[in-house]
Amino acid sequence: MMCNYKNFLLTALMSTLLLVLCSKSEAASSFDCCLRYTEHVLHPKFIVGFTQQLSNEACDIDAVVFYTRKRLAVCADPKKIWVKQAVHILSQRIKKM
Repeated sequence: MMCNYKNFLLTALMSTLLLVLCSKSEAASSFDCCLRYTEHVLHPKFIVGFTQQLSNEACDIDAVVFYTRKRLAVCADPKKIWVKQAVHILSQRIKKM
């Protein structure tokens, strides 16, 4: 009877450990990556901020993520001229603040 209790306890501890490890790995990968770029040009007056996504980190493609006034995140190709211009304008805006 004591052997069954030890087996039950060991199984319960291993299950708990497995759940904790699985939940930690999900939390580490719970951020979103851009998978493709927008086909629309955004005017800088509608953009309130941006971040850069790098392919050598956790995501597959390089991207500029623009944040709009409507709180949308829009993924853009950092090689496009309009994206470079928008990043430059936004960077200048930030410097003036």
